[in-house]
Amino acid sequence: MAIQELRFRAAHLRAVLSGAKRITMRFQDPVEVGPAVLVFESEPEVRLPGVITSVLAKTVATVSDDEAREDGFPGADAVLAGLRDYYPALEPEDELVIVRFDIDEVTRPQRMHTALDAEDARGLAEFYRQLMGLQYRPGDEPPTDGTADDDSWLVLVDSDGRRQLAVQRTDVLPRSTWPSPEIPMQMHLDFAVPTAEALELHRLHAEQLGARVLLDRTQVGSEPLYVLADPAGHPFCLLVGVL
Repeated sequence: MAIQELRFRAAHLRAVLSGAKRITMRFQDPVEVGPAVLVFESEPEVRLPGVITSVLAKTVATVSDDEAREDGFPGADAVLAGLRDYYPALEPEDELVIVRFDIDEVTRPQRMHTALDAEDARGLAEFYRQLMGLQYRPGDEPPTDGTADDDSWLVLVDSDGRRQLAVQRTDVLPRSTWPSPEIPMQMHLDFAVPTAEALELHRLHAEQLGARVLLDRTQVGSEPLYVLADPAGHPFCLLVGVL
């Protein structure tokens, strides 16, 4: 059975993503409580997994001021004129469906860990391992058989195996002069999403919020990712991964 869709004009995307819009009024567009796809008619089209939390039928004339304001109208008196932009034949006695919905929070990017740059990655990992009582992700432990230490990327986890920190080796790392402003703090966040499709969705979302792509590594099948810069220029990663 196909999942029901709630379609919106592209202009509503920002309000839905921010949580400012969680209600919509529909005419002759039956929906029911349960999973739904929120579809925004932009270019390209944006589709967000969501859920319809309640459905209430009432006539246009009985919509309350509070319900009207939740949907972006100044009051109940403005509902009819505003909805006629979507439904030209709408009359005061016609029945609307007031739909309350939410974004499925499970599909949001989940913070995997904070990643720190270091010239001595193993040394910094050991510092935080002991400071925080963490342990290495299996396979990241220091070698004991005399082989070379591949310390280019080390992940530290807690006792339940949840990622807490990662350390990335870099050849040159000028020491931060903070709080003096010459050289700022140096670290980045990694965010995991469940699928390649979700990766594209959240990359687009991040760009709409003001981020820009620094690196596209989606062609790497084992761990496709984007490196983006937030609006202040801090890099962060969106990748397909498991926490």
